[in-house]
Amino acid sequence: MRMLIWMTMVLAHHSASAEVFKCIGKDSKTVYQARPCQSSDKAVQLDIQANEAQEAAAKSKLQALQNEQETAKAAKLEADRRDAMLRNQTESTNALKQSAISHQQQVEAEQRQAAALERQAQQNNNRVLIIAPPTTAPIFPQPRMISRPEIRVESR
Repeated sequence: MRMLIWMTMVLAHHSASAEVFKCIGKDSKTVYQARPCQSSDKAVQLDIQANEAQEAAAKSKLQALQNEQETAKAAKLEADRRDAMLRNQTESTNALKQSAISHQQQVEAEQRQAAALERQAQQNNNRVLIIAPPTTAPIFPQPRMISRPEIRVESR
């Protein structure tokens, strides 16, 4: 919309210094053009004089619109930059979160594996080794009798 206004103002400024002819055709249609009308049309030459004050106002308005458009463009670029930064931060946060979840799952898997190994070790310790009873009576060595030497005490 602003571009259309800007183009209209530029064209209006450019054509203000040219001659304008108003041509009314056989079918009563009015046409404004820069060259003289054809001989069969009714022609009226319009005297358009440039107004210095209006031109200055139009130029200042055009400059203000251009400045406003540049400001809006800069604001849009800044907003796009902030959005890109926010998306980048969000992606980084999601990647870190995913990494933390993976790490947690790995730790849980290691804990499950350690618990399974511990259960297996307990089961191995609780196993009873059954030995068949002996078929003959065990032979134990006989205790030796130790004799004491006799001690004699003599009186005098």
